[in-house]
Amino acid sequence: MTNDPAKNGPARLTGLNGEAAAVSYQLPSFGFSADQMDTETNVAIWREAVATLFDVDELAQGEPGPFRADVRSYAMGPVLIGLSRASGQRFRRTAETVARSGVDHIILQLYLKGGFDGVAGARPARVRAGDICVFDLAQTLETRAVAFENVTLVVPRPLFGDHLLRVEDLHGLVLPGSSVIARLLAGHLSALLEFAPRMSLHECQSVVEGTVSLLAACLRNEIENSDVEPGTTAGPALIRIRQYIESHLGSEDLSANSVAAHFGLSRASLYRLFAPVGGIADYIRSRRLHRAFFDLANSGGRGPRISEVARRWQLGTDAHFTRSFKAAYGITPRAAREAALLGMQRGTDGASNATISRWMREIAPPRAAD
Repeated sequence: MTNDPAKNGPARLTGLNGEAAAVSYQLPSFGFSADQMDTETNVAIWREAVATLFDVDELAQGEPGPFRADVRSYAMGPVLIGLSRASGQRFRRTAETVARSGVDHIILQLYLKGGFDGVAGARPARVRAGDICVFDLAQTLETRAVAFENVTLVVPRPLFGDHLLRVEDLHGLVLPGSSVIARLLAGHLSALLEFAPRMSLHECQSVVEGTVSLLAACLRNEIENSDVEPGTTAGPALIRIRQYIESHLGSEDLSANSVAAHFGLSRASLYRLFAPVGGIADYIRSRRLHRAFFDLANSGGRGPRISEVARRWQLGTDAHFTRSFKAAYGITPRAAREAALLGMQRGTDGASNATISRWMREIAPPRAAD
């Protein structure tokens, strides 16, 4: 169910709170209720709704009743927020899923009921009601959830880029519900969901800016107090260096020497700054591979040749690029492109399955030109 106020007036979603809830005239919205369809249809629509995020299976396994899922979500300018209720299931995000979806976002999930056990990348993750978890959609995960209700916020990666040196360190981070930070963020996420139906697009801009700043500050604090390498958060100087690197990833002249010269630093000082993340050379290479991955993921079969992608991001010969890419993502560049093409083909199979996927592809702000 989508909301097009120009055609339909205010849409209404049911099944989430036991009564009809008005949907905003202002914000694009999407939702469905298990009460309004049979189980087979409910399963199909649920799979479509989450396909950009996860592959799902083992639906309602071991549960006494049939599978049920309800969704209510809003596009708040550059971010998405939604409430989901669903039976237990297994969630997976493989390298092929990442390539197929072609989206590069961070998600935060507040579990109101239920929870899951699993692994995010190499980090074990255990979440229970009240906890908040964070996932980097450029990385892999596998979780097994019991019947749950959660609030999910989807944020394009670049919005965190001014606050954290390595956004990927957020992957698998769990904020226990007993902590002050989790309670603060839970209240904020719940308020966003509550007021989204009455929020205008104009109001979204300031609300989103404030939300991202709050999230970044709180998550930065959690990284500093977690088992992540200390020093991976970014001070103002490191942020400026990172922004410079991001805007010059396609330049063959980008190197530790050129960065040090641009910022008037000694090589030793620059190396010390980047030592917590494996060194500046590894950092530049990982960012170039990241760009290459999403070039392939977003181009399907119609984009540049794989060799051209390697050259664009200064990643060496075809053979070297393939080895580096597979070491980083577990699949070859060709496999990533094939997965992306499959995702695009699925996206044209019907109109209904494109809603959330289209939102997620559209909300990411453009990257700086190289």
